[in-house]
Amino acid sequence: MVPKDRDFKMPPLLTTLEYLQDLELYQSEKPYFCLMPATNCLLVQNEQLDNLEFESHDEIPIGDIRGLEKAFKIDDCGFEVFNHISKVRDLHSGGLESNMALTQYKLETEELLTTYLGASFVCCYDFVMRKNIVFDDTVFDLKDPMHAIGPARGAHNDITYNSGPMIINRNLTDDQKREFLQPGYRFRIVNTWRSLLPVLEDRPLALCDSRTVAPSDLIACDRIIPDRVGEVYYLKYNPQHEWYWMSKQTSSEPYMFVLYDTKAGSHARFCPHVSFPNPGAAKDSPPRQSVETRSIVITRE
Repeated sequence: MVPKDRDFKMPPLLTTLEYLQDLELYQSEKPYFCLMPATNCLLVQNEQLDNLEFESHDEIPIGDIRGLEKAFKIDDCGFEVFNHISKVRDLHSGGLESNMALTQYKLETEELLTTYLGASFVCCYDFVMRKNIVFDDTVFDLKDPMHAIGPARGAHNDITYNSGPMIINRNLTDDQKREFLQPGYRFRIVNTWRSLLPVLEDRPLALCDSRTVAPSDLIACDRIIPDRVGEVYYLKYNPQHEWYWMSKQTSSEPYMFVLYDTKAGSHARFCPHVSFPNPGAAKDSPPRQSVETRSIVITRE
């Protein structure tokens, strides 16, 4: 559902979005997916590595925020767009191709979030590059930050109220915990998402206004990797959801959206998102390439 009280420059795009099915199974068995180490692959050939079942919903309206960027704020709906030209040279040639460029981009992200959110401290702890291509490799190193993966399936929010504190505890030093884990500080986990193409048309990202998501729409799912168990939220379908995107998004128009927030209140504390097929994309538009980061952002309340 797209709200009628905004002066959109363009009519909403109608497309298909993927949701987690609302299965009876999930009443007795928690959703999960496993990423197993390569040395164990032969041992689990006949084991079920996930119990996720997705469903597609067609004719979902996606409102185009092009020209209305200032009407969408991270504390209100969960996301916003800002103008920023990266100084990392590799970024303008289709990706980050060295550990030095990766380090530069993470530092740049920390500076960016410090400025935009008035943060006392920012730790960029995660980095993902994505390409909308068919990957031949079935074995890859989860710890290799230079490895690109495909767009994630299903509308989701990468952090839950359970996994947020674990991520913060794992990525802060003891000195940082002593300084910031006390009254008066607000912890958020924030995603930045940027196209690596000059103009993105293929598999753009849709973001859901968190005010239109009911608590019962969020389904916690275990993410099992070799050294730990994490948790994400998948979204089940609700016709009240309001989805947005930015047409012809450029590499200097990154998204910023919230995944977790310790501050209680009616403001946005998460932002479900998912990529989608763009029916208006030119047939010769290049496959999506994007980069995203996840950062712990600490501000004074």
